[in-house]
Amino acid sequence: MLNLRQLQYLQLLIETGSFAGRPTGHITQPALSNAIRGLEERVGMQLIDRSERPVRITSGGRDFYARINSLLREARNLEKEITYLAQGIVGYLNIGMTAVVSTSYGGIILGTWQNENPGMSVDVTIAHNPTLVEMLRAEQLDLVIGDPRELQGFTADLDMTPIPSQPGGAFCRAGHPLLDGRNVNFTDLLPYRFAGSHLPVHLLKLAAPKFGLNSYKEIDFALNCDNISVLKDAVMHSDLILLTALSCVRNEIKSGLIKELPVKFNLDAMWSYMTLNNAVAHPAIPSLCKTIETTLSLI
Repeated sequence: MLNLRQLQYLQLLIETGSFAGRPTGHITQPALSNAIRGLEERVGMQLIDRSERPVRITSGGRDFYARINSLLREARNLEKEITYLAQGIVGYLNIGMTAVVSTSYGGIILGTWQNENPGMSVDVTIAHNPTLVEMLRAEQLDLVIGDPRELQGFTADLDMTPIPSQPGGAFCRAGHPLLDGRNVNFTDLLPYRFAGSHLPVHLLKLAAPKFGLNSYKEIDFALNCDNISVLKDAVMHSDLILLTALSCVRNEIKSGLIKELPVKFNLDAMWSYMTLNNAVAHPAIPSLCKTIETTLSLI
């Protein structure tokens, strides 16, 4: 295999035309001469005519140099990219979010961060919290934003930083029968059934007593889906009640397509961003974390 350093020395010699005229000063004349001789032995032909001053590249050396010149240029570019990667300027991140997080603020966070880091690329996985954390532990994801309440058991291997919680609510289409002006309790919602993004059973169990229900199973989901757009469309075209974070439907509420029901909903969305302890993080992760905190603090 050709030695990249020897190729760089050949380029240096051709550019300066002398073993002695070294603009870099990183190699002595004897070392440079030995490096070129070693390269000639490796490729099996004479590259430099040493009988003339300044030294002259042979015809075979000229063809050889034409072929390696692009390689040397790519090597310089690779060194730059490695430097940029170490600084978190370029590279690739794999991020995980729950459906509610992604719809609420995922686009705002990533758009803001991407604008500040135009050399970075991001792949986003949308899934349940347990699945995302499993992928994080397998180092298939660099960072996860989700609800830590869904994580049962051992979590000491995770670095979890809370971010502002978001109020949850019950939402329906404009013109829904429940919007007739009467006082509405949560039990009044039950006949219309619900739509949601696979709310965890243990959270529903906590919520049921607060709603005056005997069992969480009374909260009957007609539609479970991790695509919030599907849920919103379904609710706007039916009498289903959507249970989600207020931030998921802020645009539809603003446009009048979806209404918030006047029901006290004691089930807020509590989120954290999570990384894996004792794992080597991508250098761009700190800037992403800062963007998450800054963006949500301004909303």
